[in-house]
Amino acid sequence: MKKILIGIAAVVIVIVLAVVFMLGNIDKIVKGVLEDVGSELLGVPVKVASVKIKLKSGSGQITGLTIANPTGYSARNAFQMDTIRLGLNLGSLGKQPLVVDELNIKNPVVQLEAKEDGSSNLKTLLDNIDKNSAKADKKAAEQKASDTAPKGEPVRISIGNLAITGVTVHVSAPGQEPQKVVIPDIVAENVGNGTGLTPSEIGKLIVGKIISSSLENTIKKSIIKKAEEASKGFFDGLKEKF
Repeated sequence: MKKILIGIAAVVIVIVLAVVFMLGNIDKIVKGVLEDVGSELLGVPVKVASVKIKLKSGSGQITGLTIANPTGYSARNAFQMDTIRLGLNLGSLGKQPLVVDELNIKNPVVQLEAKEDGSSNLKTLLDNIDKNSAKADKKAAEQKASDTAPKGEPVRISIGNLAITGVTVHVSAPGQEPQKVVIPDIVAENVGNGTGLTPSEIGKLIVGKIISSSLENTIKKSIIKKAEEASKGFFDGLKEKF
């Protein structure tokens, strides 16, 4: 679970920076690219309610970002992020890598749905990221409108401070009542420092952290003990993957 959240954070950053130089309605452009490239990477619809970017101050806010569940799971969203705030390093504009000084995701809500056969909505999203990374990077490169990266190459990003706070995971697993788990805050520094990382590379890094941390905390609280027994190999498979 933790892995997926950071993956989404990465996608948010990369896409915002990829279009930051565009003239006209920047907010509308960023919103559209977030939805297009995010959907390409995750293989499910990604929607954004609104985007507000202030180029003079280098600040921005994204509200109402949702990631749909894969086919075969409930109609609820797999992820919901009401508020995402970022601070851009204005001195890095027009250069590689682009630098995000701060990225803060507050109170995201995650739905973990496990099935008896060992599959889950989050594992499906992780598999989609692995499968779609190259296509998502290509789409980001095609949609960016700046000279930040050579033509045909995706923007590379470096994040100074990443903070994901107040993560709530709703667990639905075979043989037990739905449960809710609050995950400790996730903090990372100097993500992609130096040469920077592509959107998919940052996504994989962050998503891995989120999933492993969420599983660890859920298991510690014994919330999914019965589900582990009913879904042999599910959690072991996720741990081996990351």
